[in-house]
Amino acid sequence: MKGIYNIRTLFEKYYSEYGNYIDAAAKFVTALILFMQINGRIGGKSIFGNIFVELILALVCAILPPNVMIVLAFVAALLQFASVSIASLAVGGGVLLAVLLLYFAFASRQAWAMLLTILGLFFHVPCIVPISFGLMGSTMSAAGMAAGTVFYYTLLTIGKLGGASVDLAMAKQSTAEKILAELQTMIDTFLGEQEMILMLVVLLAVFAVVFLARRMAMKHAWKVAIAAGTVIYLVLMMAGYMMLHLEIGILWILIGTLISAAVAFLLEQLFFNLDYRKIENLQFEDNDYYYYVEAVPKRYRNDEDSQEMEAGRIDRKGREHHDGHETIHS
Repeated sequence: MKGIYNIRTLFEKYYSEYGNYIDAAAKFVTALILFMQINGRIGGKSIFGNIFVELILALVCAILPPNVMIVLAFVAALLQFASVSIASLAVGGGVLLAVLLLYFAFASRQAWAMLLTILGLFFHVPCIVPISFGLMGSTMSAAGMAAGTVFYYTLLTIGKLGGASVDLAMAKQSTAEKILAELQTMIDTFLGEQEMILMLVVLLAVFAVVFLARRMAMKHAWKVAIAAGTVIYLVLMMAGYMMLHLEIGILWILIGTLISAAVAFLLEQLFFNLDYRKIENLQFEDNDYYYYVEAVPKRYRNDEDSQEMEAGRIDRKGREHHDGHETIHS
């Protein structure tokens, strides 16, 4: 347990000194992985597919707000769609444009929720996002996750159908009927993407369960929230895949769930580690109210810190002073 506190102390120390550099490095790595995944999944040939261009764009994202990364990812996807076919550009670009407009209208502060959802889906660990943001995010994090899910499945759908589409260079030689048929095929395929609907429902359900559970006034609320979210994810994913007759990647689901639970418990140890053995019932008053409070102390880094925090706070009569108000320990 002390090892976790030592890691947290070390991170806080270095982050206070080099926070800007750490943030820039995190944005650089995220942007580089995102651009490489977009270009690799769609398979088109655009200028964004060059590794040097990806590195330059990632460096730009490192010094700018994360919303810039989302806009550049949108542009990269559009160029990839255009290099595949007119139908891909029309359908994929239209869907992503709608997602982008809705995102900036309602959830523009949830860039990391959207970006991490896309990356989580790329690497088959989507459960980590709703659990983490359910523990530490706000209600609007759900909108960011929904935008990221639709963004990912748009890329996935175009990547699947791109090879069967009309090449952009051959578009002038194609009949209008053929292009319209391609558009209709892509639209029908996208609207019939059952896995996307399933993933949206599952991720939002997990987020809601974790978010509500961790706010409950009960012991070990975060642990209960993590366990509930993990079980809900497993049950809904398995049931959904079987009901919709989709191909089940059981191994990926299990691995992703275990990784997500491990990361969530690490977050709990770092940010919400309470000592329920030392609960105190407090009473105090001000000019308007008389308060009855149940206080749960945090686990300190070591016993010496705990003793130092306790010393001087409570006198021999069990009375504690907060900003001039007396507190009686019961």
